[in-house]
Amino acid sequence: MTTVMLFPSCARHDTRGQERTALRVKMTVVTPQANGVHARYVGVVEPVHETPLSMQTAGRVTAVNAKNGDAVRKGQVILRIDSMQAQHALESAEAALRQAQDGYERVRQVHAKGAVTDQKMVEIESQLARAQSLYSAARQQVGEHTLKAPCDGVLSGLEVEKGQSIMPGMRLCSILDKSAFSVRFTVPEAEIGKIAISRQPSTVSGEMECAAADTVLPVRITEKSMKANPITHTYEVKARVIGGADVLMTGMVGKVLLVESRKSKVESESQEVIVIPASCVLLKPEGPTVWVAEEGKAVRRAIAIDGYQAEGVRVKSGLQAGDSLITEGYQKLYEGCMVKGEDQ
Repeated sequence: MTTVMLFPSCARHDTRGQERTALRVKMTVVTPQANGVHARYVGVVEPVHETPLSMQTAGRVTAVNAKNGDAVRKGQVILRIDSMQAQHALESAEAALRQAQDGYERVRQVHAKGAVTDQKMVEIESQLARAQSLYSAARQQVGEHTLKAPCDGVLSGLEVEKGQSIMPGMRLCSILDKSAFSVRFTVPEAEIGKIAISRQPSTVSGEMECAAADTVLPVRITEKSMKANPITHTYEVKARVIGGADVLMTGMVGKVLLVESRKSKVESESQEVIVIPASCVLLKPEGPTVWVAEEGKAVRRAIAIDGYQAEGVRVKSGLQAGDSLITEGYQKLYEGCMVKGEDQ
């Protein structure tokens, strides 16, 4: 390093010497982007509709006929339970009903002769009606020993196994609708105010790039949380994916690019901004700076920051299109040193 400083003319004319002493860094060419794009987020694809399934009868699982990820049809049996408890309840309800019917017949006959008051007759009729209701409910429970898919879809969340006991109302699994999808992602609190819910079905808020499905699809913001995560200070946002039912699957990762909702279309198309990675910015007492390469040498450049967004820092001044911004390896640089860049 000392040799280069003492004999700059040798370093300037000896190309091989320059390559040996030049510090290797990574750099990228500064390219403005449309002001209409305010952020990119990473989200997870999920179905728009999810139907949770449970049973109204307690019992022991005797058979499981499907597994998570299976495509199921409406009416398909997913699992069966042992209805022995329900059968015992039915037999008990049936005996109680016979007893109530016998009592009703005896009281009805004597009531016709005036030996029983009308009030007593009403009481006996109420007991019979209650017994009939209990018997009807018991019969229905005996018939509910199979869990069937209420609609077409994909089975998800099934964790019960054969031999396991279940309780009434216990969530057993879900049916995911594979005809329509949404993408769920989080937004920093500084940016949530820029995101607006699309009230019209035809409105497009941006697009989602899904590498796993090799597709880019338009999206429409449908929900945004009004309560921030207390740890990450982010808000959850949900966007409806327009199309893609034939290629998307639950759990796929999508990169969501949204259009700035606070600016008009004319403003978005006519203005551009420079956004750089936040890791490139060095905060000095005199202000923020970055390293750029000029004619093969490292130069520290002062910049003015206009704001922050998901993919980095918006630069108000100090950089322009075409500048070679050093993004990695700048920790070892000093003013005027030779650099050899690798484009990102």
